[in-house]
Amino acid sequence: MSALVAAEVVLASLLLLVLLVLAFVWLRRRIIADGGPLLMCALCTQAEPRWRLGLVRLTDDTLEWFSVVGPSVRPAYSWSRHHLDLASPEPLGDPIPGLPTDAVTVSGHCGPLPCGLALSPAASTTVRAWLESSPPGFNVNVA
Repeated sequence: MSALVAAEVVLASLLLLVLLVLAFVWLRRRIIADGGPLLMCALCTQAEPRWRLGLVRLTDDTLEWFSVVGPSVRPAYSWSRHHLDLASPEPLGDPIPGLPTDAVTVSGHCGPLPCGLALSPAASTTVRAWLESSPPGFNVNVA
């Protein structure tokens, strides 16, 4: 095998690998979205005090956080709507790559543990509205 043919094989293999990675990222995002919208969000917990960029999915009764990078299609963190308590949004001090420059932080308690979320102002409003609304079927017979 000549050097030119070997270089072409290596280049084709690398191109195929890049295409497979991109297809996997796209497919993972589609599976995580599950037909609904996702929000870009950074998470800071007591166990991990640095901001980690991820995706937030709002379901009927849970807020689920997924890491942006990784093979898992299961949420890294999941909080019940009834155990989530968020404070008012505050301006973000240092910018987080992947979030808009006008991002805000929302601190609160996710169950018994303190946590912080960094979101765009529109995503913060979306999470606040979701948190304050009733889930389907909850208190249906209230007059």
